Amino acid sequence: MKPILLVHGNGGSRTRFEPSIPMLQAALPNSRMFIPSLSGFDGRPLPKSDNYWDVFIQELSETVEPEREAEWVLYGHGIGGSLLMEWGARGFPLQGGGKLKVSKVILHSIIGAALEVRFFPQLMKTRPVRWLMKKAIVSRLLRPIWIRRLFRHPENIPSALRNQFFEDYRSCDAFSVFFDLIVPEWYQAVRPSLQQLPLIFLWGEKERILKAEHLPLWKQDFPQAQFEVVPSWDHFPMLDEPEDFVRKFVLLATSR
Repeated sequence: MKPILLVHGNGGSRTRFEPSIPMLQAALPNSRMFIPSLSGFDGRPLPKSDNYWDVFIQELSETVEPEREAEWVLYGHGIGGSLLMEWGARGFPLQGGGKLKVSKVILHSIIGAALEVRFFPQLMKTRPVRWLMKKAIVSRLLRPIWIRRLFRHPENIPSALRNQFFEDYRSCDAFSVFFDLIVPEWYQAVRPSLQQLPLIFLWGEKERILKAEHLPLWKQDFPQAQFEVVPSWDHFPMLDEPEDFVRKFVLLATSR
């Protein structure tokens, strides 16, 4: 089985995959799984840079280095998918030369095609608003509201894991950076170079953060791609529906 790269979304860490990893390892015992340690996440410092895409892509490249000759399955959730899009538009370059061989790129509830029509990206253009939003997400007072807003089945997530989910935002210095990187101009620049990649767009029909109503825009922009919509999923099925998430992931990762 091919090695698998799992890239989490903004504010996150490997916490988001904790319920799923043991199940994935049991279902795919011959496949190694890798989660990148990205700068500015999980308490790691964020270096000053003129091009943060370069910083994150170097770290993705370093993560896959142990199996650089293998053919990979890549999965990105939220901005993790955007990182894979940028890497893919560059041809998946590796440190020291060469390019990563990729069999599938699974892009789960990502940002791009709807940037010009969604209100939230417009709201987050200024740094004071980003600061306030981050403060609101980590607020213990507001946490019950966020739990209802973000998870369809919060009762399925252990309370310690739910709390860590929000604490990950507190220790994420990179949170603000992606609102500068993932903009309409970026999306239009990378889109042509992604057309021939083996893309699978994965979405939840019950999505409340990145609603499935914008899928027609993605289908218009990527007519050759595969699209999978799961009726019961909201934005974080890897946390609140891990068994179902693993079943769907294994099916996509192993299908021809």
